[in-house]
Amino acid sequence: MLKDRFFYPLAAIITAAMVLFALSLGERIDLTDQVIWNNGYVMTGEDLSRLTAQPGTQSTFVAAVGGEEAYARLTSTAARDSLPSSKPGIFAPLGPDYERAFATRRLRMTITARASRMNPLEHFDMGYFSAGSGDSPWIRRELTGQWQDYVFEYKPGALTAQQGLDHFSIWPGEMAELLNMDVKSMRVEVLDPPS
Repeated sequence: MLKDRFFYPLAAIITAAMVLFALSLGERIDLTDQVIWNNGYVMTGEDLSRLTAQPGTQSTFVAAVGGEEAYARLTSTAARDSLPSSKPGIFAPLGPDYERAFATRRLRMTITARASRMNPLEHFDMGYFSAGSGDSPWIRRELTGQWQDYVFEYKPGALTAQQGLDHFSIWPGEMAELLNMDVKSMRVEVLDPPS
């Protein structure tokens, strides 16, 4: 068994490798700021298989079947406060193009989710985290058994020299309840694109 001083740095390296791998699977399209301002960011359907889970959380892709759309089942296996870094949980990695276009813009984040039918979770936290332009607080939302949109707005700061990935994040139960929530889509809209 690894000691904490080895486990956490190793876990951070593995998480970073998973993020880079997930980004490498995407299409090589140069996104302009204007395209991002107009279309925002959407993760739904098969894209949900690219959700990245940091240590202490799990994301399982559930393919579409029997008329039900694909979704991801999320859970936490460790209390958020027990980890060396309490962010970003399970996240949609927003690459450098999105980080650049979203900086200083008023964003609306929407997660379409429900409490799972199996071991349902009662609430979850959602947030927006950046490499250096400011993080939102965790925003708590109560789940129901029906698909529902959960929304919050946030405005990241200006880009800094420390650029990298922004994260649209979910923490499914901060106390490691081992309960589940389902996510059908994650969207980011720019509410104040430049004219």
